Amino acid sequence: MTRVSCISPSYNTSKYLDGFLESVAQQTHSDLEVVLDHNDPTKEEVAKVEKHNETQNNITHIVVEGVDPIGVSMNRCIEYADGDYLCIWNIDDLRTSDSIEVMAKVLDENPDIDFVYGNYIIVNEFETEEGKLVDEAGREDVLMNGMILGPFFMVRRTLLDKTGWFDEQLKSGADFDLAMRMARCGKGMHIPNILGYYLDEGLGQSTRPNGRQPLERTVIELRYNLNDGKIIEPKLVPQARSEYEINKITFNDRVIEASDFNES
Repeated sequence: MTRVSCISPSYNTSKYLDGFLESVAQQTHSDLEVVLDHNDPTKEEVAKVEKHNETQNNITHIVVEGVDPIGVSMNRCIEYADGDYLCIWNIDDLRTSDSIEVMAKVLDENPDIDFVYGNYIIVNEFETEEGKLVDEAGREDVLMNGMILGPFFMVRRTLLDKTGWFDEQLKSGADFDLAMRMARCGKGMHIPNILGYYLDEGLGQSTRPNGRQPLERTVIELRYNLNDGKIIEPKLVPQARSEYEINKITFNDRVIEASDFNES
């Protein structure tokens, strides 16, 4: 069985931690590691994770003083992870019990596939299953121009060796940016399974509002020439060019060229 590492950057977790730990414990994939980058945790939160590990022992717990940017937190998770397959698990999202197992099986049985993604439900309350189904089947043609992977995808670590990791310049668009590089360097597969429940109003490390989403969307549009260069909010272009290095992707003290991932 292939080892899977879930990268879980977290901040402001008290509302979600119990449900998250229960969802981890319910996973049917036995060779599972969750790398929890715990930003500014309370003593009570640390104690809950330690108690979980007394019986499950599948969380690599990184305690961070203060709060690091989301890209830094995610990349630290990747650095600590030892799985051959990686996936993001935001602490305010819950997974179906077989979510990890079914995606790992797809990658095990399809060596030509680099990443797998599926359906999910958008919910407005934590620990509810009632919400809006998101099904991206048959939309692979738009993957190059928008993030349709959703929050519950799994990727081979070998693909991340080609694409690089999360751009630490980006505060809210790091996952979108990485998805663009994955789509250009690897082959993906959609599966019809419901993989989890995405909380639309979460305040965890990766979802807390910071007001930069439109600006960073513009950075990514410029970086990868999305939609044939048609920028959704052209007025943001000057600010994007002045505040970000559009063609530089920075992670773990490394810099790579974004132009290497543009379609010819």
